[in-house]
Amino acid sequence: MREQLDKIDLQIIRLLQIDGRMASSEIAKTTGVPEATIRYRLKRIIDRKYIQIVAAANPIKLGFGIVACISIEAETKQVDHVIEELEKIDHIAYIAQMTSIPNVEIETYIETINELHNLLSQVEMIDGIIKVETAFIRRIARERFDFGTPKHLSESNNNTETENMK
Repeated sequence: MREQLDKIDLQIIRLLQIDGRMASSEIAKTTGVPEATIRYRLKRIIDRKYIQIVAAANPIKLGFGIVACISIEAETKQVDHVIEELEKIDHIAYIAQMTSIPNVEIETYIETINELHNLLSQVEMIDGIIKVETAFIRRIARERFDFGTPKHLSESNNNTETENMK
């Protein structure tokens, strides 16, 4: 059974999406929940991997000369193996299994074309890869992390609260 987040958990997540540096004391004031409870819930939310608190850096402004999206077509029966091998490569920041061909997408932030060449050589050597295509990001026009939480979580919490009130 999938664990449910409650109304307070969702409020904590929404507040941190707006300001990831918000102190527990400020979250407590905003939500009306004791600070110790906020700290406990925040630890639980992080430990269970609902969120992670990181500095969302802009790789281009930091000086990574190349930000590349790499599309990989892998043999259907080899996709899990391909992903396991890709996870071992340090320069890969993002790996996603897709529902279409190409069936794996990765993203990398590197400094030089030689590093990209070396990375692509490593990727192309993985058993089960059929085709690799690379596209460069010219600029990041928009990147947001304050997308909220799914509506069904809020709706199910409201229904549970209503049922508990009966």
